[in-house]
Amino acid sequence: MHINNFPRRMAMIAALVAEMILVSGLRAQPTEQTVQNRFLFVFDTSHDMKLRSDGVEKTLNTLLALSLSGQMHAGDSMAVWTFGQELRPRDYPLTTWNPDNAVMIASNLVKFVGKQHYGKTTRFEPLQPSLNTVMQNSERLTVLVFCDGEGKFSGTPFDDGINQIFDQKRSEQKKAGQPFVVVLRSQLGEYVGCSVGLPPMPLNYPQFPPLPLPPQPPAPKETNAPPPPAPVVITPPLILIGTKPESSPPPKALPTNPPVTATSAEPLSATNAPVTPPVISAPTNPIAPAATPTNVAAPATSQTSTPPAGSGGNGLLVVGSALFGAAIALGLVFWLRPRPKDPSLITRSMDDRK
Repeated sequence: MHINNFPRRMAMIAALVAEMILVSGLRAQPTEQTVQNRFLFVFDTSHDMKLRSDGVEKTLNTLLALSLSGQMHAGDSMAVWTFGQELRPRDYPLTTWNPDNAVMIASNLVKFVGKQHYGKTTRFEPLQPSLNTVMQNSERLTVLVFCDGEGKFSGTPFDDGINQIFDQKRSEQKKAGQPFVVVLRSQLGEYVGCSVGLPPMPLNYPQFPPLPLPPQPPAPKETNAPPPPAPVVITPPLILIGTKPESSPPPKALPTNPPVTATSAEPLSATNAPVTPPVISAPTNPIAPAATPTNVAAPATSQTSTPPAGSGGNGLLVVGSALFGAAIALGLVFWLRPRPKDPSLITRSMDDRK
């Protein structure tokens, strides 16, 4: 019997040594942690698992000593559940993983599992509702379910493949006193991979897909964009009247020109009147005084149709006023010129005698 088991034991030792070398290389070149991983250890407490407690203890010591083949990093959270006919999720405190305390954490976990009450058979149904809730609230979650493979696994997209491996390897694992370890991985609330481990062989951990890129910030506004064009101001055209520019608003109504009234010439004063004798005979060549027109009104302009400035109406008015002023001046000239003196009676009588 020992001879038949010797090759198998050597293969197990070689696999364990190879895994330790691989993990040491991974820990020597740590990568930048961009996301916090959560790990959940779930232990079946059926009667058959009591017979595999030694295999569970050895598997735990190996996994935690190697930080799950480098999958666990300092600061990751680690929770522990147990289940049989019902789920018990709060019997073990939540732990923050620290590689320097790996031995102590493994020892405490092994003691906790060894103190469980084992009995009856496995039921996976109580496990799934709480497991789905944790998965929905985790960015990345790794679940390790230690079980005997007697029940039917349910609640995941990988149920058929898991149950098929249970059927194929159940008797072999039971004979070796080793549990099954179902590894489930989810990201952003969705299952992304699954594997079934057969201790004491190393476990396989499905890879997480790349996380989606964060949304890009909005592109900054261009600072070199040309300023908006200035509003176009349309200025009214200028209307030139003579040499004075005026704006385009409609011209105000010009006041109606008051009628120009020609006043009569002032009467001559007494000092300017010619001296005449007491008896005045009819003068020869009398000059009749020029008739002085009174109240001669210029043609009135219509108030409703005022001619625009510079039109022919104002020109006629100016010409008429000039002619009227010339007539007055001419009359004054004739009126004021010196008259020949009338001969007196003595002069006339002397002339008659001649």
